[in-house]
Amino acid sequence: MVMTRVALAIILTVFATAAQAQGFYTLKQGKEAWWLRASFNPMHTEVRGIPVRSIRPNWCKATEYTRALMPKKEMEEEGSGKLMDEVGLSFSVTGNFDRSKTRQVALVGVYESCAGQKGAFLLVIDEATQKVRFVDATPSKTQFAVLAPDKKDIVILYCMECDVGGTLRWNAKKKAFAWLKSRGH
Repeated sequence: MVMTRVALAIILTVFATAAQAQGFYTLKQGKEAWWLRASFNPMHTEVRGIPVRSIRPNWCKATEYTRALMPKKEMEEEGSGKLMDEVGLSFSVTGNFDRSKTRQVALVGVYESCAGQKGAFLLVIDEATQKVRFVDATPSKTQFAVLAPDKKDIVILYCMECDVGGTLRWNAKKKAFAWLKSRGH
């Protein structure tokens, strides 16, 4: 009986995640890569336990990107998952980006303002306290973003097979994160 309940709980969780992912994105028809055809629909009022209005007062919803929420069929067909694994691309990275002993988490996702504007965001928080250290929000019709591996800096890309993005680095003099390179979108 217990095994039946456990199996049922697992099945329901898988279906709930699949249904959630299905409502999270819309794909237009076309020959372009899926991330260029995708429109993401933010679903949450918190990101990692932080109310979205605490991140940006004009946001009503935001969702952190995860592999589970991405379009599985298209990722498989286009080899996106394999590419992410080979290159080390991810939707969140952890490191001592401010050069202190405190570890930070950088993550990307999609937000929607209360006025209905959508875009990609980059959020940097302290790992232990969830204190917001940096937020960048880029309004866009295509909201895809991914993080590239780097030991010292935070590198964001707005596609998987291009160099459109930027590098965020800790500025010790200003005691703040600052952009080094263009982040054209």
